[in-house]
Amino acid sequence: MVNVPAEVPEMPEVPAVPGVAQIITPPTVRASASVRTYRYLRLSLVGLVVLLLFCVWLERLGGLEANRHLGSISAYYYTPARSVFVGALVAIGISLVAIVGRRGFEDTALNIAGMLAPVVAMVPTPRGAGGAPCDPDGRCSVPPEFVPSVVNNIWGLVALGVLGLALGGWVVVARRQSSRATRIGFFLAAGVFVAFFLWFRFGRDSFLDTAHFGAAVPLFGLITAVAFVNARKARGRRDRAGDAKAARAYASVYGGVALVMAVTFGAAIVLALMDQLGGGGTPDEWVLWVEVVLLVSFAVFWVTQTFDFWTDGLPEEAAVRT
Repeated sequence: MVNVPAEVPEMPEVPAVPGVAQIITPPTVRASASVRTYRYLRLSLVGLVVLLLFCVWLERLGGLEANRHLGSISAYYYTPARSVFVGALVAIGISLVAIVGRRGFEDTALNIAGMLAPVVAMVPTPRGAGGAPCDPDGRCSVPPEFVPSVVNNIWGLVALGVLGLALGGWVVVARRQSSRATRIGFFLAAGVFVAFFLWFRFGRDSFLDTAHFGAAVPLFGLITAVAFVNARKARGRRDRAGDAKAARAYASVYGGVALVMAVTFGAAIVLALMDQLGGGGTPDEWVLWVEVVLLVSFAVFWVTQTFDFWTDGLPEEAAVRT
């Protein structure tokens, strides 16, 4: 018997573009590459958290004696861990903006959280907060020698934000087919950007003293809310696919992450009030352990979502959004 090669259907002819090589990638290959990109992007977020926590732990273990008992991760900005602290948070911010969430609240929350993360990185916690020692003259603020770099970096963020909003405005507003939820999300993100810019421009001293906290608290609050959204959506999505066991598992993990983060937030508020109004009496280094719990929960969330969307890449509601 003679094996006759199966007839290969002819590819449609694509008009040639002068000076541009004609490369045609099958849609299935493009889709597979997109899924892998989202997979690696989520895992990169986990890797960045591991990198940050390891460098802080290393400094606590073998650094200078003064750096071994700082009361917060943010206070390690003033130690050799600074480069990783800043770099990891900036990379996390860019990744959160790049990841597409479900149309509406989830995508908006990820975008705003991504905008806030570089502010947390570039505006250090003031000396005296989180166990970082105050200056020799007793001043507990961002040291003067760090202020020029903070100002330079924030102006860089402003420039990037203007470019990003200009591009977003062209894509979202100029395109008539953009959904109402997408437009609302864009204007909310723009409002956050403008608010922080005005704060930086006209309230510089206040910005230097409190912008770190003003960005960090909503950053983790938004991620907590995103975890709750995924807990609610996971069960319905898997149930529709006929996989009740996976539905319960993913919904439980997402819900557990959200619950841990919410309880941690509540405990942090109580402890902060005790410090401010009750004259202390709170456990040593409680801020550090709050940050550790939140960062580990953040990493667990992205590990879970990596496996949840291992095949699909992203939620169906995100894939069809405009």
